[in-house]
Amino acid sequence: MQTLMLNKKILQTFYALLSKDIEIYNKKLLPRTIDAFVWAGSNLIIAHNIMPLFGIQDPQYGTFILIGNLAIWGLFEMLTTIAIFLGDIEGDRTISYYISLPIPTSLFFVEQALASAYRSMASSILIFPLGKLILGDALLFSSINWPCFLIAFAMINVFYGFLTLLVASYVSDLPSLTMVRSRIMFPLWFLGGFQFPWKMLHGVAPTFAYMNLCNPITYIMEGIRSTALPTQNYLPFWNCMAMLVFFSMLCGYIGIRNLKKRLDCL
Repeated sequence: MQTLMLNKKILQTFYALLSKDIEIYNKKLLPRTIDAFVWAGSNLIIAHNIMPLFGIQDPQYGTFILIGNLAIWGLFEMLTTIAIFLGDIEGDRTISYYISLPIPTSLFFVEQALASAYRSMASSILIFPLGKLILGDALLFSSINWPCFLIAFAMINVFYGFLTLLVASYVSDLPSLTMVRSRIMFPLWFLGGFQFPWKMLHGVAPTFAYMNLCNPITYIMEGIRSTALPTQNYLPFWNCMAMLVFFSMLCGYIGIRNLKKRLDCL
């Protein structure tokens, strides 16, 4: 009976922390959504209106870019969580209070990862209707496998949440965020198939293509694009989801272990 009550208290604390983080972020949701609109809208206008003038006539190119923008936004949004974490460590250190609550420290960091996942999902989901507005009939909702799309969208952002823990565990201070952008985010994004399918890369540079299978962004792009574009052009959907689960668990394990060690000195 005591164990049951303890577990209930842990779940209640977990839910209260997650609700708090969501409520705080919702107050900042509008400006972050505008940021996502500017990012995705600029890409889509170039892809749909300018690139055809240079000879790219593929009617699915706009959808290709739209899905890529939707999938990659969480990689940039994770800077928000890292900045909040580092700002707290260097400032008020309220995290010391949170890890003293009746909840295992590891579960507290899982909550932080899920809160980060919510931030990226909430600020990016409206990219889809923006894409429809820009692409018009070139984006066919009827061709999208919606159940798989929603699974991929959720899995992608959960991965970003745990990747945030991993990266935050290695960043020493706020000025180092510039290093995160240039040394981690940009290579993952630019080499992860944002501009080309993996099979196309394999056709021209197979060695580099196989090396790129170590990049989790490859599975993000391949998995979610396969839900809206011809599946034969992409890696199998469920293989991509399995790899995202693997990378999420790996990032979570290492990130939580490092953060627990780091917080011992607070």
